[in-house]
Amino acid sequence: MVTRALTLFFTLMLIPAAHAWQSCHSADVKALKFFTVGKAQLLRQDCRSQDLLNAPVRLSFSYFRDVPGSAFAKAAEHFIELNTSDSQFQKLKARVEAFNSHYRDIGDGDTYTLTYDTDGSLVLALNGEPLAREKGDDFARAYLAIWFGDDPYSDSLKENLLGR
Repeated sequence: MVTRALTLFFTLMLIPAAHAWQSCHSADVKALKFFTVGKAQLLRQDCRSQDLLNAPVRLSFSYFRDVPGSAFAKAAEHFIELNTSDSQFQKLKARVEAFNSHYRDIGDGDTYTLTYDTDGSLVLALNGEPLAREKGDDFARAYLAIWFGDDPYSDSLKENLLGR
């Protein structure tokens, strides 16, 4: 009986959980294109997916330096506006501002995650603590365009996270 229980326990420990996140690709996060301020990862439950940006997907940003929360909010709004039409941006603007108001000042060792769930919601968390949730594929796709749109935050970050 004890042997069977131990065998089952160790077998379950070796099988990855169905909901476990896998790091598909990573890249340095640079400020002003020269200064490395952190590391970004694109995570999925299955990295073999044809479209790496389909839900569920998670972006993780671990930082090596202090960054004010207002810098995240300002950059996010700027790149969403760049990557959406004027009418789409106007429809999303209030939701973007509300979501961005949850960014906090961070320091060395802090990690932000953005998780696009299958229910269409986008969740912002800092060091594992959820800060904001916004429902809607339209919102999540526009937000992901910050890094993966036609005019992303960084072309090299986009290409590296997509494994190109």
